Amino acid sequence: LTLVEHVARQVMDAAGSVVLVGSPDRYAALPYSAIPDRRAGSGPLAGIEAALAATEAEWNAVVACDMPFLNVKLLRWLIDLADGYDAVVPQTGDQFEPLHAVYRQECRNPIVQRLARGERRVISFFADVRLRPGPESEWRILDPDGRSLVNLNTPDDLSLLSPAARNE
Repeated sequence: LTLVEHVARQVMDAAGSVVLVGSPDRYAALPYSAIPDRRAGSGPLAGIEAALAATEAEWNAVVACDMPFLNVKLLRWLIDLADGYDAVVPQTGDQFEPLHAVYRQECRNPIVQRLARGERRVISFFADVRLRPGPESEWRILDPDGRSLVNLNTPDDLSLLSPAARNE
């Protein structure tokens, strides 16, 4: 089981469907839809825009593919908070966790506008939508250690995984 497959299964459990953003050829062996990044090289904000453009779902859980400890209960909690908002994004301290969040389709146009202005920070469009922050004091009830927000960016980050977790 690859990390992408593991993450996709967690999202499937929480949200009911999965769309991978990236090279469809890269994900061809996986049992999930895959779409190309419509603005290659424009970073995660462009990936979120591509995901929103590819689905008709009102709400989309968006997570990075390198988060081995996703917590299905936490993802469902974010979805449950969504009523009346356009985005629900956990916070750690005063920092947002935008690649472990849920976004309504209404976020797409503000994202497109920010990308057109050359802005690439994921949080750049938050001022343009009805944002529901998920304070750390709230999400830590479901994930006391904060492991669901851990991502693996370097080979050294693999040390975060226990030997048992690496063999899942």
